[in-house]
Amino acid sequence: MISFNDIVSRLSADIFDTATATRAGLNGAQDLYHFQMSIREHGEIKVVNETALVLQERYRCSYAEAASMASHRVQAMLELSEGQDTFQTVRSRLNK
Repeated sequence: MISFNDIVSRLSADIFDTATATRAGLNGAQDLYHFQMSIREHGEIKVVNETALVLQERYRCSYAEAASMASHRVQAMLELSEGQDTFQTVRSRLNK
């Protein structure tokens, strides 16, 4: 039998998980906004290149490594911007 304390603990954990996911989503939405504006204002080539420079500095890696990471990140952000539901599909499949 589940105790009242167990129920409260589960609800608290669920609320914490939801709040954490919501915060992460808002952070992601904010960065997506800046990505979209950067693409609009400067174009994809400049955004990929500047992203590579930021990543090279952040991770202290070669430009080639940073350019590869930047390319993957920009492609993923473009997919999000276009409304592709990759992870909604993934979650739906996993929940079946």
